[in-house]
Amino acid sequence: MPDGSVDLHIDGPVAHIVLSQPKRRNALHWDLWVQLGERAKEIHANPEIRVVIVSGADAHFCSGMDLSMDNPAVQRLAPAMLTKDQNAARQLIQDLKSFIQAIADLPIPTIAAIEGACVGGGMEVALGCDLRVAAHNAQFALNEVRAGMVPDLGGTARLTRITGTGRAADLILTARRIDGHEAKAWGVTQRVCEPGEALSTAKKMAEEILANAPVAVQTALKTIRNIPDLNQEDALTADTEAGVIALTSGEPAIGIQAFLAKKAPDWSQAN
Repeated sequence: MPDGSVDLHIDGPVAHIVLSQPKRRNALHWDLWVQLGERAKEIHANPEIRVVIVSGADAHFCSGMDLSMDNPAVQRLAPAMLTKDQNAARQLIQDLKSFIQAIADLPIPTIAAIEGACVGGGMEVALGCDLRVAAHNAQFALNEVRAGMVPDLGGTARLTRITGTGRAADLILTARRIDGHEAKAWGVTQRVCEPGEALSTAKKMAEEILANAPVAVQTALKTIRNIPDLNQEDALTADTEAGVIALTSGEPAIGIQAFLAKKAPDWSQAN
């Protein structure tokens, strides 16, 4: 078993998940995938947490799947490939995908803070977050086709929705790498920073989110996530219903009073 972990640090309303296996650029062994899912469950059970940041230890975000033979995921993958067992392959994909989905399903904003390599399964973890900030020299790639595979842990679906079919095809079919600037131009990342500043930039974004009304943020986030699956009429209805929830939450009175008084709102007073 490799020396690695997925650690959780909680600082008030901010949870920080750290992918850590520095000797392998934070590649994910099966145990680390499992820990990622467990950290998501811990966050979900803590109502005090309002924002989540995911980062890698040291100079990299995550280089993807740990392909060493002591990885149980690889031990399951090899016989599925050799025997062409589609059921075994499907189950492995679904098991791995569930750990990323546990992050994606959190009802609060998630931010990936990206330095260095963000490749393969690592990029799929980042794509499972709502927001991404990256150093300009970070390297993004979904290079699975070079090994005869596809980005099947949500990467193909999520990247296509973010960038459109042409850019998703460019990145996935060529297996090439793009840096933080190109990733931002494509909408893959929302903010670009200097190397070594991704985490601090993500924390600043978290502070900006935390300054806003909790119910309004979560309601808006839920609506944003659902919009791509809806037609225009249903999207507009969802927009209306989100507004109803926010307007009747008790938060607008606090926000308006604070604005008029030129002071920071105390959202804890909302009923």
